[in-house]
Amino acid sequence: RDGVYDPGSTNGRLLLGLKGQLSEFELHTIRSRLTAGLLNKAQRGDLQLSLPIGLLRQPDGQVVKDPNLEIQERIGLVFSTFLSVKSACKVLRFFNDQHLALPRWDPFGDLIWKAPTIAALLSILKNPAYAGAFVYGRTNTYRDATGRSCTHRSPFDQWKIMVQNKYPAYISWETFEHIQAI
Repeated sequence: RDGVYDPGSTNGRLLLGLKGQLSEFELHTIRSRLTAGLLNKAQRGDLQLSLPIGLLRQPDGQVVKDPNLEIQERIGLVFSTFLSVKSACKVLRFFNDQHLALPRWDPFGDLIWKAPTIAALLSILKNPAYAGAFVYGRTNTYRDATGRSCTHRSPFDQWKIMVQNKYPAYISWETFEHIQAI
């Protein structure tokens, strides 16, 4: 509709070049606006990120504890055991000695009970959602010298956005801070 441009002519190349640069600028502007909207939603704690096991999002968007009492008790047991033994490895040993499994979601969204691993226990112990907090920006992603994308967790005090008392808590915020310090 805009016409036919001849890339072989000087005027055609100039016009096509300007149109390309304008399109690139429009894409940059759109991406900036989308990112600003995402950050605005995160500042309020309304960004719907995936929730850990034990917390469920209802259709109206409200987050509640999982109504399955066995899940609630098992997560509570992870925290209470850690607070008494002060070591994730000892929690793992306790769970294995008692033949206790941890609740997990399978890839299809179904609940399964699996033998605990140190990674699964640490994911529970280090997740601020169990203390009722919405957190955004716990990780930083950058490119290394080879151009590969690398992600690492930021220290506790460098999280970008944190909204406390957004979710129902399994532990208090003070208890969560204490766990992070161990």
